[in-house]
Amino acid sequence: DTEDSGNYAHCHDGTTKHLGTMRGVTPDAYAKFKGKDPCSVTVEELKAVTAADAADIAMKSYFFKYDFDTLLWSPLVDIAFDASFLSGPGRGVRMLQECVGAGIDGGIGPQTREALELYLEATDIEAACNRMADIRNAFYVSISMPGTKNAKYRQGWLNRGNWARPSNPAWWHRWAGWTMPHPAGSSKPTGFVAS
Repeated sequence: DTEDSGNYAHCHDGTTKHLGTMRGVTPDAYAKFKGKDPCSVTVEELKAVTAADAADIAMKSYFFKYDFDTLLWSPLVDIAFDASFLSGPGRGVRMLQECVGAGIDGGIGPQTREALELYLEATDIEAACNRMADIRNAFYVSISMPGTKNAKYRQGWLNRGNWARPSNPAWWHRWAGWTMPHPAGSSKPTGFVAS
């Protein structure tokens, strides 16, 4: 799609080059991961990106770099991390912060970690996941109004947002039965965490 900026390499000299994406990896993300000018990336290199490569890029360039690893791994963090691929890490974190009532700044720090744990402890996990999906989808709707260039992406984005709901057994089977592994603000175990 020539209208999607994620399909372009944004070169160091200010020009762009249309290459497409592979497994959710944009030319810019691939180039940054490889430490090279995005315009030196080729279509062949992108086509050769494996699922393992994409996962490695996701973990090193998003998960660890933006401190998702410092959050209690939970369905809400899963949703926020997934949203970061479509909308950028800052947006995925802001969605999470809105959901859990933390200050919305797009960065993960002590306040976000504490707010997440308190929210998870106080809220039914299915309701929490649906709230997070609603926040995510509201953002997608806001940037894809009819008549805008993003309108054609709306349904795909909403499908992705609705994938991560308890009503979808393909996603929920990983999380059904999840409980807080310890009281908020503590490292003391409280119960079983479903795998």
